[in-house]
Amino acid sequence: MAPVPHPRVLAPRLLVGALAWSFVGPGCAGKVPPGAASPQGVAMGSWREWHTLAPLVEVASTHAPSSTVEALRRASKLLSSGKVKQADQVLAQAATGAGAHWIAVARADLAAMYFTVCIRGVAWRLSDVAPGGAPQATQRRMEYGEDTRLGPGDVSVEALLSGIEAALAAGVDALAVQARIARARVTAFASRCPPNEEVARRAGEIMETDLAQLAADGQLTPDLAFMWGGVQMSRYSAAAARPFLLQARAGGFDDPSVDFMLAMAALDAHELDQARKLAGEAEAQQKKLGHRTMQAEVAFLRGEIERAAGQDGPARKAYERALTLDPGHVGAVLALASLAGRRGGEEAAVASLGERLPRLLGTPTDELSARMAAGAGEALVAAADEPMLAQAVRDALITEIEADPSAPRRALRYFFAAVLEARLAEYERARGHALLAREELSEIAFPMPLDIEEFLASLDVAG
Repeated sequence: MAPVPHPRVLAPRLLVGALAWSFVGPGCAGKVPPGAASPQGVAMGSWREWHTLAPLVEVASTHAPSSTVEALRRASKLLSSGKVKQADQVLAQAATGAGAHWIAVARADLAAMYFTVCIRGVAWRLSDVAPGGAPQATQRRMEYGEDTRLGPGDVSVEALLSGIEAALAAGVDALAVQARIARARVTAFASRCPPNEEVARRAGEIMETDLAQLAADGQLTPDLAFMWGGVQMSRYSAAAARPFLLQARAGGFDDPSVDFMLAMAALDAHELDQARKLAGEAEAQQKKLGHRTMQAEVAFLRGEIERAAGQDGPARKAYERALTLDPGHVGAVLALASLAGRRGGEEAAVASLGERLPRLLGTPTDELSARMAAGAGEALVAAADEPMLAQAVRDALITEIEADPSAPRRALRYFFAAVLEARLAEYERARGHALLAREELSEIAFPMPLDIEEFLASLDVAG
């Protein structure tokens, strides 16, 4: 049998790292992205300077009232000492009068760079850092529990955005540029920690529009160059992202994801020695930070590099390391199946997939673990985007399924096998496996996130 083709699963879940969590979207390789043709050099300040809002203070010094500039300078000095909350208080006390728009922009920049907790998408909590501490080193987390109470120093996200909108409407060109920079930063996080889905969608759209405008005008800051590089990579190609990633690094933006994404770009350009070097640097940084999930992404990337070099043995070890770090790494599961298929044909690929499916899907025991398992299944189905690969995954899902002791996992296996069969236009088989999934669901005591009836209705239309 012919070996299963190797999937390119190079849209990692944490591409943009700590600054904006992730900007992943549908691939559009080959298109020319807006703002990608001529990225500027280091402009709009270095990342180290932005830690204290120095570039904003410099622009404001020739446009804002003297009292406003003085408040900005006091806040900047406090930030250099790591006194984030006190700096925000100084700005808040100056948030009236003719310079209010400049203060609103400064508070938005400060909050976006230094908040550590997002509370239900409506407020951000600031924390002080060590003197000279870098904003991207703060540990951000999301709190959606209704028992989490707001504190007196928590910053309203809606108020931040309202202040930015007012600054943009003021008709001052220099202020508008700074407001757009601040809005891109705020909406990046608002899209990842929103109060609802509509806010997430709208924030993402605004963020990309602002980034495109800043890129076209040569006004990206180092962190925004990194964000725009992430958008280019997810929507277009690694080649489109590379100039902006280099710009971010030249500006001092030192998030470990920069080297990781540059390694991806080098791999796409088949510059394998450079890709190995950058991946090694990214791996060392992630080990130091202790981010196991991102270490798994780097390990997977190392496997891709070795596979591109024709080194199947080292590639296999790298993929296995990725799974040790993250058992749910779909790319590594499929890559190992591909290598097995190269040696032993499709049957070997199916066996490799079958061996790893139970751990990939887990053993759902409640609603939360069921949602996580369903997410892993969705990722697996999405990544199996070539017909032969989809067929191999389907075969692995249904092989010896009756012997699987977990009813929730059997339901997942039947359902996702049916999804793949529908993709392969095997509608009768898809219907049969969907009905078996429904039968399994009837025996499970907790909700499973599988809409069998909707799927069956879609088969009626397709058939």
